[in-house]
Amino acid sequence: MPIVLKARNDDHTGDLIKKFKKIIAATNIIQVVKDRKYYQKPSELRTVRMNEIRRSHKRKRAIKKMKNAPIPRPPRRMVKPRSFGTE
Repeated sequence: MPIVLKARNDDHTGDLIKKFKKIIAATNIIQVVKDRKYYQKPSELRTVRMNEIRRSHKRKRAIKKMKNAPIPRPPRRMVKPRSFGTE
């Protein structure tokens, strides 16, 4: 699918280039091109995918533990009792 970016009267060339880069980054085209640059065996692709899945599960577990963890509270301060009238 071609990416079409139309310029308005007040758009500068630099602004158009920035918009184009944002669109390219959002569509993930650069990563796909880099991945397809060299041939990878199907077993290598499978191991990469499985590692990504494991990593994402590990992150989810860590976040879940953080959400369910009790809120740490500062230790209570010990206050010395004052003796009134003996100064």
